[in-house]
Amino acid sequence: MRTPPSLRLLGVLAVAGLGAATFAPLGCGGGSEGLVSRDGGGVVVPPIDEETDSGTIGPVDPGNEDAGGGGPVTDSGGGGPVFADADIVPDASGCTTTPPVRGPYPRACKPATTNECDGRSDFAGAPNGGTGNGFDDDCDGLVDEGCGCPSPGVTKTCFLVSGGQIDPATREPVGWCKAASRGTVDCVGQEFPKWSGVCRGASPPFQDDKCAPGDYDCDGRELNSFTKDCTCQTDAVTCPTTPFETVPYPNPQNLPLKIDASQWFGNPANAAQATNWKWTLRGGDCDNIQPHPSFGIYKTNNATGAPLGRTVTNLGRASNEKGREVTQGQDGVTSVVYPAFSLSGDYIMDVSLQFGGQTYTCSLNIKAKAPGVRAEACWDTMGNTDVDLHMVKVNGLNCPTPGWSGTCAHQDCLWSNCRPDATGMTRWYSASPTSACVGWGSLAAGACPNPRLDRDNISCNTAQQNPAGSSAPPIPFPIPLPPTSDFCGSENINVDAPQNGDTFAVGTVLYSGTSAKPHINIYCNGQRVVSAGYNPLTGSNFPVLRDSGANDGDFWKFGLVKVNGSGANITCDVTTTKSTTPIANKDGSTSYCVDKNASNSTKNLWKNTSVANTADGLCFH
Repeated sequence: MRTPPSLRLLGVLAVAGLGAATFAPLGCGGGSEGLVSRDGGGVVVPPIDEETDSGTIGPVDPGNEDAGGGGPVTDSGGGGPVFADADIVPDASGCTTTPPVRGPYPRACKPATTNECDGRSDFAGAPNGGTGNGFDDDCDGLVDEGCGCPSPGVTKTCFLVSGGQIDPATREPVGWCKAASRGTVDCVGQEFPKWSGVCRGASPPFQDDKCAPGDYDCDGRELNSFTKDCTCQTDAVTCPTTPFETVPYPNPQNLPLKIDASQWFGNPANAAQATNWKWTLRGGDCDNIQPHPSFGIYKTNNATGAPLGRTVTNLGRASNEKGREVTQGQDGVTSVVYPAFSLSGDYIMDVSLQFGGQTYTCSLNIKAKAPGVRAEACWDTMGNTDVDLHMVKVNGLNCPTPGWSGTCAHQDCLWSNCRPDATGMTRWYSASPTSACVGWGSLAAGACPNPRLDRDNISCNTAQQNPAGSSAPPIPFPIPLPPTSDFCGSENINVDAPQNGDTFAVGTVLYSGTSAKPHINIYCNGQRVVSAGYNPLTGSNFPVLRDSGANDGDFWKFGLVKVNGSGANITCDVTTTKSTTPIANKDGSTSYCVDKNASNSTKNLWKNTSVANTADGLCFH
């Protein structure tokens, strides 16, 4: 809980079209060939020769298609014919008349490498240079690994396809991959930062196509499977082919996102015959840093109780990501679930079921998007330390010396004055709809000012897995605070309607506790533009915030975010703050600015010279 400085001793469902990406039994005339799936349930298409794109039959690509590595995938079914190459032979019913034809953009992969900027990973029309091309050229599930990047924390768009499998006119993938394989990759490191390689929110192409519209292997042609006969395929399950969208502030009593898998069956009534349902959900950076993910899966649209399932820690490419797992056997869930989120981000939900003696798998992309600019902060010692998120508007207000000091204190959105129920600061914009101030991440329903601090994590229970949590009592001093959740959730500040040219400085300060490694995410119109600081998945361990014991916590000055445009089409420019003289156990390098312990009167302040013009002007040292 917060105490006086002298006593601080402790530390809307938007279903964007359901396409026809079908998962069905293989073969004709009643065959029961095993399903070809992204996670190793069938025969893979032979790899394309990376130099000639000739379609030469060669060894099976190693690995789980989700993970980009592992062992060879083998056929798991039985009964019907196995189509292992282009020479498909008609079965007894005579369905097949012509062999499949490859599309114009077949899978092409360079040899495995840890440096896609080594000069050997380029495709014609997609050179990497020294900073990468945004594609997974060696098909290992990482993008631009080994390539340099501008500064720690910035991100760029990436795709989990190679530079040899894109439309040269658009320089983007085609088919299912145009949306499903798109994500963002973050810049990590210290003196010589490099792209982390992790394309957050993206899924790779399928090794082979499906016998239904959707172009799942993303080669520019539908229904051209090389491992099953698509001329007489019977559709059994049809999966969504485009992402779902929702908001990171769900109303717990009326969750906005419903996923009804019965609609994926040709006859929805058949869903009742399906068995062994399993739903797995994984998400963003802070979900892997917090004790438990900040999302839940529910059986109904009422999320006032505990979420279904359990926290798991073995998801993703390297089997080291956290998520929620829900099964029919343990949780009673079948074809309908309601996922809900309290953080922005790109999430992947994998769904598997058995029907008619076959196993079917769908992979869904879900985007939790807030309007405007949204900053989120989490840290490694949540539950034992109090780290505060700050945001200041550095332009357009009547302030003689821009910054966080003196007469300009009203510009700082922080825990004491920027909660939805708080007073004491000049709000920068008109209030937002009250519907944006409900749910797990909000301190209070009703009032919805702009900007606002929707969650202030003062203390929390590391054992609490429910993002809604249970209420902690109000805290009366130094400023009365409303009841809060005991869930260890990220702090978040929202600016719902920024204007063209508006610029915001973002940082975190250690308010109480001895040490913390913070992480900051910043979203611009739902797009992740910043992923900075501590991240166990990428190996980033800086910056470090410490307290001298005299209640003088360190302050990480991340940098500036400038808005371009207005309304629903804004973009953002990010400029990070660097230090002139780095402190080894705090900044780690000149790439960060952690202002060391100072007096209580200045520790929360930005250097108030040239704040509106330069990010580096924010740093004291």
